[in-house]
Amino acid sequence: MRHAFRQRLSEEEEESVFVSMTDMTVSFLFIVMILLAFFATQITPGETVPKHMLDEAESIIEQRDLQVRQLLEELESYRSGEPNLVPRLQERVAQLESRVRDFEEERDRLQRKLEEDPEVNRIEIYNARVSLLRERILEEFEEKILAAGIDVALSRDRDALQFKGEGLFRTNSSTPTRQGLEKMLRISSILEDVVGCFTLGKHSSISEGCNDHVALVDALQIEGHADSDGEDAHNLGLSAKRGAEISQAMARANPKLLELLNLRNQPVLAVAGYGEGRPIADNITSSGKDANRRIDIRFIMFSPLDEASIPASIDDLDRIRNLLLGGQAK
Repeated sequence: MRHAFRQRLSEEEEESVFVSMTDMTVSFLFIVMILLAFFATQITPGETVPKHMLDEAESIIEQRDLQVRQLLEELESYRSGEPNLVPRLQERVAQLESRVRDFEEERDRLQRKLEEDPEVNRIEIYNARVSLLRERILEEFEEKILAAGIDVALSRDRDALQFKGEGLFRTNSSTPTRQGLEKMLRISSILEDVVGCFTLGKHSSISEGCNDHVALVDALQIEGHADSDGEDAHNLGLSAKRGAEISQAMARANPKLLELLNLRNQPVLAVAGYGEGRPIADNITSSGKDANRRIDIRFIMFSPLDEASIPASIDDLDRIRNLLLGGQAK
């Protein structure tokens, strides 16, 4: 009898967890529906927001809807006997809700800007579209890296991917461990596939089909970081060496990365070091310090200085390049 009671109690707990997760997912789906309703009733072509911004919003909402459906599928698999999914699902739901809030804030900011300034600021609109596109590029990059078995997370500002240390560098060393180096080298081929349509040069794959916003990567910044051990100046130099080591290793493994160019005919691959100033974990525990000895890859996008340097199409890029190089493009 006691065994039957414990079994019944366990089943009730599992059902309670599933109902809770289902309620959470339905709540998120309700948020998506509200967003869709807002864009359908408030943001219409010909009023205050250009049609391409409506299309952008609808595209993002479609992506979020797809992610909700995926969550529902994972919930179903949980019912089939995978209780370890619960923490992952809770984290993903929280992330998606946070992203919806961020998108709402950006949408509202642009809406207010457009209402205050009937003469639309074309530079701001272009940069906003590119910012949204960069997030989608990084999400694609993140998914491919996770599929390769490498732990990575999108930065808080959604402009970089952060690779937790997890043994990438030993204390006070700029030489990556063998296991850490293997991970970064696997990333080098994925990186080329992802950014080829947003760079120029011999190995560029840019086209209207994959880049209708004409967004260009200005720099792929390989950023080194350090834990808090040692002096600030030492850690700054150490982190820069870490970024350089990884950048050079990736370029050796995939020389095409050095031939991907920005609009100024410069290689997009770049290096930076930030010392201990941008931790992602505490510097008290050894595991926290290990996480902070890491590499980030930041996507810095081209931002026009004036309306004349906003590219209108892929065919317009030669004109922009000549403009940026003072008419001396080769």
